[in-house]
Amino acid sequence: MTYTHSTYLDMLQYKRPEGSKTQRKFCQKYLEPVFGKPDAVGNYILRVGNPKIAYMSHHDTVHSGAGYQKVSIYKEFAKTANANCLGADCTTGIYIMLRMIAAGVEGLYIVHAAEEVGCKGSSYIASQTPQVVAGIDVAISFDRYGYSSIITHQCGIRTCSDAFATSLEAAVDLGYTVDTGGVYTDSNEYTHLIPECTNVSVGYFDQHRSIEQQDLRFMDEVADAFINADMSNLVIARNPVDTWSDNDYDYFEDSDLESVVANNPKSVAKLLQSFGYTANGLLEDLNEIRTYY
Repeated sequence: MTYTHSTYLDMLQYKRPEGSKTQRKFCQKYLEPVFGKPDAVGNYILRVGNPKIAYMSHHDTVHSGAGYQKVSIYKEFAKTANANCLGADCTTGIYIMLRMIAAGVEGLYIVHAAEEVGCKGSSYIASQTPQVVAGIDVAISFDRYGYSSIITHQCGIRTCSDAFATSLEAAVDLGYTVDTGGVYTDSNEYTHLIPECTNVSVGYFDQHRSIEQQDLRFMDEVADAFINADMSNLVIARNPVDTWSDNDYDYFEDSDLESVVANNPKSVAKLLQSFGYTANGLLEDLNEIRTYY
């Protein structure tokens, strides 16, 4: 199949909150002919060749309701006027991956379920079927706004090395730079299994808002770059066992940690839960800190 802007605009018409009928219809039309049936929780997985790189996106959106929306193009930007968001997050990622698959690019391709409601699809793979990503050195999620980011940290914790980020930019030549300000997304679920986990910019803006828009020109540039990239010289430097490293401490000292927590409450709660915290346990530790100080 040939994927064009017309294909992409049709994909955007589907408003796909997790568990909705239009989400199922979207998956049946665009994913199942390529990936086959999903796993037990709705993740679509396809292996092309003998890959060391996993490419990722997710098929749910943050639309407030299911159904269909009208999408238009204005000066090479896709927009909508009758919904609470466009859904480029993460329709753009899916579109790029479908183009890569059609071009025969080697990779492990995963389109996750339920990212927008807590990364439930990726969490399922990481905890219940980790063999899916066995032998994978790199996770690249096409799920980041703007033009310039290669994410090295999510919620303040390193998920890929600077050396890897630099080598990836050299391979794709898109003007990407290191971005330490990532939030919790699907790729973060694999940081204990995969050495280098990142998200890259795909050209959407104002995600999760009614004014969300997608730069179609940059979307094509990203797809073309990853289709044609030579990934043989990527640097794999991060140890997935060591989430923290001495090199990260300056980053934390320079950050306004309180504002990170305030701006990302759900992600921080999920992170604490992954470390074994319960609400009562966290309150007990907080009370100890207050008493000590």
